[in-house]
Amino acid sequence: MNQRTVGRTLLTLLMAFLWVKTASGAEVWVANQLSNTISIIDTEALAVLTTIPSGGKEPHNITFSPDGKEAWVTHVGSNTIGIIDTATREVTTVLPAGTRTHAVTFSPTGKLAYITNPGSNDLWIIDVLTKKVIKRISVGKAPQMVVFSRDGTRAFVSLSGDEEVWVLDAATHKIIATILTGKDAMGLGLSNDGQYLYVTTGGESRVVVIDTTSLKEVRSIETGFDTHGLAVSPDGLYVYVANRGSNTLSVIEAGTNTVIRSIPTGKSPDMLTLSPTGRQMYVTNRGDDTISVIDIVTAQVMVVISVGRAPHGIAFRP
Repeated sequence: MNQRTVGRTLLTLLMAFLWVKTASGAEVWVANQLSNTISIIDTEALAVLTTIPSGGKEPHNITFSPDGKEAWVTHVGSNTIGIIDTATREVTTVLPAGTRTHAVTFSPTGKLAYITNPGSNDLWIIDVLTKKVIKRISVGKAPQMVVFSRDGTRAFVSLSGDEEVWVLDAATHKIIATILTGKDAMGLGLSNDGQYLYVTTGGESRVVVIDTTSLKEVRSIETGFDTHGLAVSPDGLYVYVANRGSNTLSVIEAGTNTVIRSIPTGKSPDMLTLSPTGRQMYVTNRGDDTISVIDIVTAQVMVVISVGRAPHGIAFRP
């Protein structure tokens, strides 16, 4: 074997190694609403790895199946859900949904998918295996997000049109309670012990804290202007809120329910996702078509990544 052949062989092996390393690394997927695409970001390189079709018009939010094999993308423009195989990155199924399909939340067992449809004021429940709708539930005005209690017995639904959170029995889907929150109730998150539910109210620029036992508001936290997306840190110590009108990320200390820091983002930050370690935050900036990657420990923006037009939904894929 001559030196040229040896050199080519080594180069081929090196390229293969680098490809496997990249392919096996964690990714962040971003829904570009006005480009009808998904940007896939390599979390090691902190750069866009590839861009793929979303499977519909105006992709809004992304949720990975519990096994990570599928990405369910809601489309507010085509009233559909595009299901993408995360290995091949191809759209395998397009499901019809309600009007202005907003977000997907999987049940604790992973067997059911709950779909919010703010345009038709209903909640669809889909069997994940068969991809069939098994139930449609009429709710209040403009349902946005769903989160389950830690024991899986209750589902909390934010309704921006009614300025409320509805509490449903997860088994019977009957209403247990309705809780007044304030204007534009949207983002939801639970404390690690499940005792508190955090709700963003964009019309009032605050986060409402609800006791999940008494189902009463126990605290109101002033944040930046026009709060929207929300995430709770893996250790439960902090709550993060995107403020669309202030171009900032508010950091709330969960123990004291006070804002301890405000971190600049891009224009009109919408949704956010944390790395499993809680060290890095990824924020979609719909106003300037970028993603801000923030080091939570230093409270500094590490890098700004250009993506498609009007990025909104974002999810971390380990």
